Amino acid sequence: MRLENTYRFAPTAIVTLLLSAALLNCGNSDREFSTATAGNTSSGGAPQVAGSGGAALGMAGSTPTAAGGSSSGGSPATAGSSSSSGGSSSGGSSTGGASGAPTTTSGGAGGGSAGGTAQAGGTGSCPVISEFATWPSGKAPLEIGKLAVNNFKSHTGDAYGGAGYAWTFAYVASLQFTKLTADGTTNATLITGFDRYASGGTAPPSNDTSSTVDDRAFGDLPLEIFIENQDARSKKLGLDRADAQWSSPNSDGITKDARYWADDMFMITGLQVYAYRATKDLKYLTRAALTMKAYLTALQQADGNFWHTKQSKAYWGRANGWIAAGMAELLLDLPAGADRTTILAGYKKQMDGLLPLQVASGNDAGMWRQVLDVPGSNPESSCTAMFTFALVTGIKNGWLTDAKYVSAARNGWLALGNKTNSSGVLDRVCPGTGQADAGSLASQQNFYAGITLGSNDQHGQAPLLWSAIALLRPDCPGVR
Repeated sequence: MRLENTYRFAPTAIVTLLLSAALLNCGNSDREFSTATAGNTSSGGAPQVAGSGGAALGMAGSTPTAAGGSSSGGSPATAGSSSSSGGSSSGGSSTGGASGAPTTTSGGAGGGSAGGTAQAGGTGSCPVISEFATWPSGKAPLEIGKLAVNNFKSHTGDAYGGAGYAWTFAYVASLQFTKLTADGTTNATLITGFDRYASGGTAPPSNDTSSTVDDRAFGDLPLEIFIENQDARSKKLGLDRADAQWSSPNSDGITKDARYWADDMFMITGLQVYAYRATKDLKYLTRAALTMKAYLTALQQADGNFWHTKQSKAYWGRANGWIAAGMAELLLDLPAGADRTTILAGYKKQMDGLLPLQVASGNDAGMWRQVLDVPGSNPESSCTAMFTFALVTGIKNGWLTDAKYVSAARNGWLALGNKTNSSGVLDRVCPGTGQADAGSLASQQNFYAGITLGSNDQHGQAPLLWSAIALLRPDCPGVR
């Protein structure tokens, strides 16, 4: 068996006014967070998205509440909604999570980002990062994201099997990208493609005591659809899987689905976070945080990087990517407190461990390798996309404040652009795989290093879109 997450926009004129006003109020800014104007275009002429509304990989299509919280599936954002550097909700101000992080200012009637909640304390205010505003011709996130979505559209009818979770994540990302960029036609086509499951015409993956994390990851997709359009049928499909995952937890409170494979910390974490976003029930975040902390203890090493599993102690690239992306997702919503402090520390430790391992020069500059710490291992695109997503999310939400992270994230995206062709297909992607057999570290490293990399694999297409969304989204629900 192969084992391994909208957006409604105010009119452009309103967004521009909001962004301009917000920039006047953004007091603190480290040198790497230099300002840029709304509506920047890449050198290739593609406009950067400016707007307001629910969070990509966050609270899709939500409407801010008076306290800075959000309710899923709300009405389109109005002039009161926050834009990319917008004011905070009337719930008060919040500062970035680390020294030197940009400070948000208290807003008036304008609500915070739909991604922020009263309980989690996010205001949705973002720094404006000039390094993320311009890109080589044809390599801007908006351009590449459109190509990748177009590539996925013909796959909505694919059967869920094998690496069906990768199909799910690419589907979710395509929905979020089209919502973020106001591509209503494609978004509607994607949602219609899921109706075979919502109507019961096609049976979803199993959801019983024998089901795996791969099976239950399917739940991310109907939950995203519910968040976007309030389809009760989809909500039930998703919540059934999130709740079944904890129907009979172990004595430590952790789901029996947990295998202590790094992959689980996107598979399990993503499902529980999406269930929270659909319901605002904190039990889902509590589950995800408890499990993430256990995985940090079991798999994270002194240099910040992760074993693939308790048995397989190689630093497989995508295993580390799953955890990086899962922590970034969870931190977008997790309230302040001991759990958040522990997970944020693990996230920062991993980001610091990754930076020295990024390819520094040559045709593969900006990438990370299939086995992170083996210099002769092939550069691999899916882990590069996952790390880029995690870095961009941390930078924009104030968790990472040094210029070195901005450089690494920009170089990561440039590398992805160089590996994506004119049809939106990402090359150099590892297929789905299991863990290495028990044995020496060298033999386990060779197991991953010997896997043939390919292209047009949804293990890569999904995080390619996550990275594009993270660069384009104007809100920052993880600002605390």
